[in-house]
Amino acid sequence: MRASRSAKSKSASRLSYVNFLERRFETDPPPQKGQRTRERLKIATAKVLSAKGYHGLRTNDVTETAGVAEGLFYVYFKDKTEASAAVLGSFLEDFVGDHFRQASGYPSAIEAIRATNRIWFALCRANTGLMRCLLQLGDEIPAFASLGQTSNHNWYVRIASSVTRHYPEGAVDPRTALLAAYMLGAMMDELARKLFIYPQAELLALLRELDADDDAVADAATVLWARLLYPGQPLPENLPPVADLLARSLSGGAAILPAEPAPQA
Repeated sequence: MRASRSAKSKSASRLSYVNFLERRFETDPPPQKGQRTRERLKIATAKVLSAKGYHGLRTNDVTETAGVAEGLFYVYFKDKTEASAAVLGSFLEDFVGDHFRQASGYPSAIEAIRATNRIWFALCRANTGLMRCLLQLGDEIPAFASLGQTSNHNWYVRIASSVTRHYPEGAVDPRTALLAAYMLGAMMDELARKLFIYPQAELLALLRELDADDDAVADAATVLWARLLYPGQPLPENLPPVADLLARSLSGGAAILPAEPAPQA
């Protein structure tokens, strides 16, 4: 158990955007002093956003965290909104996007979906504060919200194209496949909100009762993806109990929740 927790802790550290920025600055700092100052301000902005959220961010918190004079902030950014958009845009497009784009080489489409769902939850767990800020900034700046929507759309198109290629030509309506990808993607976003961004106590209590960790929930979601997009295809082996029970229930092999024994006469 300790080894498992240690491995998850290392994975969380690797998936932290703040840690990524700090490692990159240490190993490959920008060559010019002005570039280094701007990067320190971006790292500090990411730290403050993670800890206090977009609405709680103050520019003097950023400069204090970066260890620079307060006036330097306005040399590189017009205001906190511009700095936050720069950090969160890079987080979404470069960091999160790169992790999804690297999810390849799996033996089946369902295994790729399983890995992607697990990565999504792990990224949310490791960057909860920044994920919350994506929503906060999107509410304030429509153009930033559109950036997230475009990123999601491109991902859904990729999924729909993969599904369409899997079947004989003409067997699947690409529009239906895209709609299914939108619906399943919305499920993953809502789960992320309730698990990490704005945790719902009742859902967390239910998952504790089911002994379901992040990977188990991701695998349970994968069962739904697989049954909708690839019906009849084999599911991954060694599913966690809650995902296996869901899979068997959808196949007519078991009730979602086992019935209580009948009272003795």
